[in-house]
Amino acid sequence: MQRIIIAIAASLLATGAQAVELKIEGLKSNQGRLMVAAFDSGDSWLRKPVLAKTVDASAVKDGTLSIDWPELDGLPRAALTVFHDLNGNGKLDTNAMGMPTEPLGYSNNAVGNFGPARFDAAVFEPKPGQRQQIRLN
Repeated sequence: MQRIIIAIAASLLATGAQAVELKIEGLKSNQGRLMVAAFDSGDSWLRKPVLAKTVDASAVKDGTLSIDWPELDGLPRAALTVFHDLNGNGKLDTNAMGMPTEPLGYSNNAVGNFGPARFDAAVFEPKPGQRQQIRLN
């Protein structure tokens, strides 16, 4: 029994060491926080995330911040949104036309055409140890 517990613990530690890493690029400030959301289907895209994470931007160095997100490993597929909440109000600010005024990006560096990126363009299969680079615009 003790060997089984040790084996399970070792397996969990190994999995945790192989988290999906998000490398967020294009950050112009270390103020505020980064708001990250993961979606697992086109139906929930930009409406109901399955995972969400808030990260303090104070660790930004040379316009880049790396985030380990082990919980992504459990999803068969994911599409991510990241925005830099510069003023700390917890929401993506937009102008009168509805265009974002805070830096925003998507997994796979997907881009939208007169609107947000499509789920199909942003979706990927998270794997332990994988790096997903996301450039904010």
